[in-house]
Amino acid sequence: MAIPVIMQLLTMVILMVVGILLHKKKFLSTPNAKGLSIVLTRVAVPCNMIVLMQREYSAEIFGGFLKTCGTTFLMCCLGALMFFAVGKIKKMSLQEVGLFSGGGVYSNVIFMGQPLIMAMYGAEGLIFCVAVMFTCNVFLFTVCSFLFNLGGENKKTFGKMMKDAFLNLICLAAVIGVLCFVFSIRLPAPIFDALQFSANTTVCLSMIYIGTLLAAADVRRIFKDKIVYIFSFLTLIIMPIITKLIAGVFLHGLALNVLVILMGTPAAAALPSFAELYGNDEKRASEYVFVSTILSVFTLPLVAQFLCRA
Repeated sequence: MAIPVIMQLLTMVILMVVGILLHKKKFLSTPNAKGLSIVLTRVAVPCNMIVLMQREYSAEIFGGFLKTCGTTFLMCCLGALMFFAVGKIKKMSLQEVGLFSGGGVYSNVIFMGQPLIMAMYGAEGLIFCVAVMFTCNVFLFTVCSFLFNLGGENKKTFGKMMKDAFLNLICLAAVIGVLCFVFSIRLPAPIFDALQFSANTTVCLSMIYIGTLLAAADVRRIFKDKIVYIFSFLTLIIMPIITKLIAGVFLHGLALNVLVILMGTPAAAALPSFAELYGNDEKRASEYVFVSTILSVFTLPLVAQFLCRA
């Protein structure tokens, strides 16, 4: 089980290096790189949500889908509380602890999780992957929105927060995908192919985007920072362990394994762009993404081997 995980992660790292080289050679500037994040969050990811739900309806699978959504939100809330407590113990500022706790549970479910689940479990695991992606997206625009704004001036009203959480392309795409699944609606070939081609760009573009952010970073300084290691340890080791223990009360089998793997993925590739959107430190966010992604090459195979046995 560990071998496909290692191969997939090495592919991610190679693509990240491509982004670094493109930036160093001045083929991809920082403004253009931010354009990549827009394409990802507004085109590629929504298309991916719909494509993954193009399958035959099953009441059992749909029940598992809903249960996975609820359990995922619970784990995100518990994880955020854990990160927040650790951040306060380390005497971080409000802005720092907001990014630390929000980023800690906003894992790379979309860009890294899907190919990993496909490699490990095939198409059967993808339906639960969509459930986790949908729920993490709602969590991002609600709880993480509040956390990223701590210590800042861009406060949101509750109504605005709810609007952003559910009236966005990713959530709307997930709803469309679920409706297609429940009513067994098959999209015409040209539309499906267009969505599929767009969805296939998610991994490549996201890792190149991360590479461009890291190209201007001081890598030696990053690896000397103890906080990024604490962040990575909590994200890559502690989160999947507590997910296995707590989520195991509500889920079992494939759904539980998928959730454990996804909760053990590194910080989301889109974390820097969302941190900037909410007025937080996107460079710090990119450091969390970089170190946790590198270390996940070693931790995810262990999670897959010891926590996700059949």
